Amino acid sequence: MNNFMKSLKNSRIKNIMVASSLCSALLFSGASLAMGDVATSDSDMKPAHKSERMMKRMAKKLDLTDSQQAEILVIKQNSKTEMEALKPALKAYKEQVNTLLSAETFDEQAFTQLQSSNQDVFAAQALIRAKTKFQMKQVLTSEQFEKLNKSQRKFKHKRKQRS
Repeated sequence: MNNFMKSLKNSRIKNIMVASSLCSALLFSGASLAMGDVATSDSDMKPAHKSERMMKRMAKKLDLTDSQQAEILVIKQNSKTEMEALKPALKAYKEQVNTLLSAETFDEQAFTQLQSSNQDVFAAQALIRAKTKFQMKQVLTSEQFEKLNKSQRKFKHKRKQRS
């Protein structure tokens, strides 16, 4: 009888411990889910989610119509496709710059040569950005475009302060 009471007591303790553990797990998982949007920063997100989130913010901030949102999405996708074509050249450039920077002495002539040999890539990148901005200006009203520029300047200022 004594062993039976001990095993009954142990099973009750186990049940209580299991139940309290489950309650704690449920409590904390719910809190983390509720904080999901707040706790996730842009840097933790995948690029596709980040761009979707930025588009939603822009739509809300600029009060975009559905047709404006659709046009801007097409503009952004086209710009991204054009920029993707430049990625291999830009990656090679960065690797060459890193090689020059890791040398014992800095070779100014080699850097200048590298810089000038990549001017076509830099010009293409600048052209894509300018075309994108121009196309966005065509879609947005003047007030919306001014709000966008103001927001971009504010973002650039904040980014400069961080570095």
